Amino acid sequence: MFTVTEIVLIARSRADVFAYLTDAGRRPEWDETVISERLTSPPPVGVGSTIHSRMRVMGREVDFHWQVTEYLPPGRMAIVSTKGTFPTSLLFELADEAAGTRVSATIDGEPSGMLRLVEPMIEDSIRSTLATGLGRVVRILEA
Repeated sequence: MFTVTEIVLIARSRADVFAYLTDAGRRPEWDETVISERLTSPPPVGVGSTIHSRMRVMGREVDFHWQVTEYLPPGRMAIVSTKGTFPTSLLFELADEAAGTRVSATIDGEPSGMLRLVEPMIEDSIRSTLATGLGRVVRILEA
Protein backbone atom coordinates (compact mmCIF):
# COMPACT_ATOMS: atom_id res chain seq x y z
CA MET A 1 0.00 0.00 0.00
CA PHE A 2 1.17 3.51 -0.70
CA THR A 3 0.11 7.04 0.17
CA VAL A 4 0.94 10.08 -1.95
CA THR A 5 0.19 13.63 -0.77
CA GLU A 6 0.77 16.83 -2.72
CA ILE A 7 0.06 20.36 -1.49
CA VAL A 8 -0.38 23.58 -3.49
CA LEU A 9 -1.44 27.15 -2.76
CA ILE A 10 -3.95 28.73 -5.12
CA ALA A 11 -4.72 32.45 -5.17
CA ARG A 12 -8.49 31.93 -5.29
CA SER A 13 -11.25 31.49 -2.74
CA ARG A 14 -11.78 28.10 -1.13
CA ALA A 15 -15.29 27.94 -2.63
CA ASP A 16 -13.97 28.52 -6.16
CA VAL A 17 -11.21 25.93 -5.80
CA PHE A 18 -13.52 23.34 -4.22
CA ALA A 19 -16.12 23.80 -6.97
CA TYR A 20 -13.49 23.28 -9.65
CA LEU A 21 -11.74 20.27 -8.09
CA THR A 22 -14.96 18.43 -7.31
CA ASP A 23 -16.57 18.95 -10.74
CA ALA A 24 -16.09 15.56 -12.43
CA GLY A 25 -16.45 17.08 -15.90
CA ARG A 26 -13.46 19.39 -15.27
CA ARG A 27 -10.98 16.72 -14.18
CA PRO A 28 -9.74 15.90 -17.73
CA GLU A 29 -8.66 19.57 -17.98
CA TRP A 30 -6.06 19.17 -15.26
CA ASP A 31 -5.39 15.42 -14.81
CA GLU A 32 -3.53 14.08 -17.84
CA THR A 33 -4.45 10.47 -16.99
CA VAL A 34 -8.20 11.16 -17.20
CA ILE A 35 -9.72 10.77 -20.66
CA SER A 36 -13.26 11.44 -19.44
CA GLU A 37 -15.10 11.64 -16.15
CA ARG A 38 -18.78 12.07 -15.36
CA LEU A 39 -21.21 11.92 -12.50
CA THR A 40 -23.27 8.71 -12.82
CA SER A 41 -25.79 9.47 -10.11
CA PRO A 42 -28.31 12.32 -10.01
CA PRO A 43 -26.93 15.75 -9.08
CA PRO A 44 -26.07 17.42 -6.83
CA VAL A 45 -22.88 15.71 -5.64
CA GLY A 46 -22.97 14.41 -2.08
CA VAL A 47 -22.11 11.40 0.03
CA GLY A 48 -23.10 8.32 -1.95
CA SER A 49 -22.77 9.98 -5.37
CA THR A 50 -21.08 7.88 -8.03
CA ILE A 51 -18.55 8.85 -10.68
CA HIS A 52 -17.17 7.02 -13.73
CA SER A 53 -13.65 7.76 -15.02
CA ARG A 54 -12.04 6.54 -18.23
CA MET A 55 -8.30 6.72 -17.54
CA ARG A 56 -5.01 5.97 -19.23
CA VAL A 57 -3.04 3.82 -16.77
CA MET A 58 0.30 2.20 -17.62
CA GLY A 59 -0.37 2.62 -21.33
CA ARG A 60 -3.87 1.10 -21.22
CA GLU A 61 -7.31 2.63 -21.06
CA VAL A 62 -9.19 1.46 -17.97
CA ASP A 63 -12.46 2.30 -16.27
CA PHE A 64 -12.66 3.38 -12.66
CA HIS A 65 -15.90 3.68 -10.73
CA TRP A 66 -15.90 5.86 -7.63
CA GLN A 67 -18.20 6.60 -4.73
CA VAL A 68 -18.16 9.83 -2.73
CA THR A 69 -17.62 8.99 0.95
CA GLU A 70 -17.23 12.53 2.33
CA TYR A 71 -18.54 15.80 0.94
CA LEU A 72 -18.15 18.88 3.11
CA PRO A 73 -18.04 21.99 0.88
CA PRO A 74 -15.88 23.96 0.64
CA GLY A 75 -13.33 22.05 2.69
CA ARG A 76 -13.26 18.30 2.12
CA MET A 77 -14.22 15.62 -0.40
CA ALA A 78 -13.22 11.95 -0.36
CA ILE A 79 -13.88 9.26 -2.94
CA VAL A 80 -13.06 5.55 -3.06
CA SER A 81 -12.86 3.28 -6.06
CA THR A 82 -15.51 0.61 -6.32
CA LYS A 83 -14.05 -0.80 -9.55
CA GLY A 84 -10.67 -0.24 -11.16
CA THR A 85 -7.14 -1.53 -11.53
CA PHE A 86 -6.66 -1.68 -7.75
CA PRO A 87 -8.37 -0.20 -4.66
CA THR A 88 -7.72 3.55 -4.60
CA SER A 89 -8.95 6.53 -2.62
CA LEU A 90 -8.59 10.27 -3.16
CA LEU A 91 -9.01 12.97 -0.52
CA PHE A 92 -9.08 16.73 -1.14
CA GLU A 93 -8.69 18.97 1.90
CA LEU A 94 -8.87 22.74 1.46
CA ALA A 95 -8.00 25.45 3.96
CA ASP A 96 -7.94 29.24 3.88
CA GLU A 97 -4.52 30.87 3.59
CA ALA A 98 -3.67 34.56 3.58
CA ALA A 99 -3.00 34.43 -0.17
CA GLY A 100 -5.90 32.13 -1.09
CA THR A 101 -6.45 28.41 -0.60
CA ARG A 102 -4.18 25.59 0.51
CA VAL A 103 -5.06 22.33 -1.25
CA SER A 104 -3.87 18.98 0.05
CA ALA A 105 -4.58 16.01 -2.21
CA THR A 106 -3.91 12.50 -0.92
CA ILE A 107 -4.12 9.30 -2.94
CA ASP A 108 -3.97 5.90 -1.25
CA GLY A 109 -3.55 2.79 -3.38
CA GLU A 110 -3.25 -0.90 -2.71
CA PRO A 111 -1.97 -2.81 -5.74
CA SER A 112 -2.32 -6.57 -5.53
CA GLY A 113 -1.16 -9.59 -7.48
CA MET A 114 1.50 -8.86 -10.08
CA LEU A 115 1.03 -5.10 -9.63
CA ARG A 116 2.67 -5.37 -6.20
CA LEU A 117 5.94 -6.05 -8.01
CA VAL A 118 5.83 -2.62 -9.65
CA GLU A 119 4.23 -0.73 -6.75
CA PRO A 120 7.19 1.68 -6.36
CA MET A 121 6.89 2.63 -10.04
CA ILE A 122 3.12 3.07 -9.70
CA GLU A 123 3.61 5.27 -6.63
CA ASP A 124 6.23 7.42 -8.41
CA SER A 125 3.98 7.79 -11.44
CA ILE A 126 0.98 8.80 -9.31
CA ARG A 127 3.11 11.31 -7.36
CA SER A 128 4.35 12.89 -10.60
CA THR A 129 0.90 12.94 -12.19
CA LEU A 130 -0.71 14.45 -9.08
CA ALA A 131 1.97 17.16 -8.77
CA THR A 132 1.66 18.01 -12.46
CA GLY A 133 -2.14 18.04 -12.29
CA LEU A 134 -2.30 20.30 -9.25
CA GLY A 135 0.18 22.61 -10.96
CA ARG A 136 -2.29 22.84 -13.86
CA VAL A 137 -5.11 23.61 -11.42
CA VAL A 138 -3.04 26.51 -10.08
CA ARG A 139 -2.39 27.88 -13.58
CA ILE A 140 -6.01 27.44 -14.69
CA LEU A 141 -7.58 29.02 -11.63
CA GLU A 142 -5.08 31.85 -11.32
CA ALA A 143 -5.28 32.79 -15.04
